[in-house]
Amino acid sequence: MDTNKQLVASWYEEELAIFQTDMDNKDYSPFTIENYLRDVVMFLCFITRNQETKVELDHVKKMQITLFMNMLKAKRGNSATTRNRRLTAVRSFYKCLLSYELVSRNPAIELESAKERKGTLPIYLEKEELKLFFCEIEEVSQSRHVIRNKVMLGLMAFAGLRVTEIHYLNCSYINSEKKGITVLGKGNKSRYIPLPLTLYNQLIEYMNNARELPMKGHEDAVFISRRGKRISRRRIQEITERIRCSLETQADMDSYKTKKISSHKLRHSFATHLVQGGTDIRTVQELLGHSNLNTTQRYTHVSDKQKEKAMEMEIGDYFQ
Repeated sequence: MDTNKQLVASWYEEELAIFQTDMDNKDYSPFTIENYLRDVVMFLCFITRNQETKVELDHVKKMQITLFMNMLKAKRGNSATTRNRRLTAVRSFYKCLLSYELVSRNPAIELESAKERKGTLPIYLEKEELKLFFCEIEEVSQSRHVIRNKVMLGLMAFAGLRVTEIHYLNCSYINSEKKGITVLGKGNKSRYIPLPLTLYNQLIEYMNNARELPMKGHEDAVFISRRGKRISRRRIQEITERIRCSLETQADMDSYKTKKISSHKLRHSFATHLVQGGTDIRTVQELLGHSNLNTTQRYTHVSDKQKEKAMEMEIGDYFQ
């Protein structure tokens, strides 16, 4: 946390502590708690900018929150989905403080959420693009981390894990009998994922021969940084970004420039390839850990290649 955020967090230490405790008591997932706290601190930094002391939260007006949301869009380039999540965090923060009588009103309650685009198709890597992506891991990774990085990215591309699920994956979640893993997903919901045999063997190879010695308190973490700590979410994303940037600089790699590949798009690739391969949508939903089937339905889009294959029909007899 930078100096300004540390100062703001100290000004609102009591309010943030109560908010965190309230979320924990309601069994919010660690990921949600961390995200909401980060979003609220960002909001607090915005309302106290150019101030030498804290702004009383009861004095914050709806207009200030509107300006905060506009800043997220105009300066940070946040998508509608991200802005809505940050607004939800601020609403929840005020709702919590209101319940503990630390404020008298919730100025965020009347703000309308940003309109999210519906029907947008998920961006994913074709199988040949995915092969090139995994070949590039060896080119950009330190030799000691090649197998670790391949397994981490493999769990996203071939088992559909989210970045945060990679981050929180524990050694105790590995099922050696079934050759799979238990994943702790959103909302503290767990799901079991049988792994492709090659990926499972690579995971065990990493665990036995390439895993860094963990520091105290990080012994159960599967993926360890060079400093001996549980690898951070940001570090996982940086590894993907480094591979993407390396591919973008090479000739004949225009697709990587247009697709702007990220860690989450590896998960998109997994889901899309399952659907295109004929896996039923309910199984895809369970593997991805979606609570709503509608979320999974977006992967049922038809690719251009599928359209081309469907149109490979002989119609010469009709045009004689």
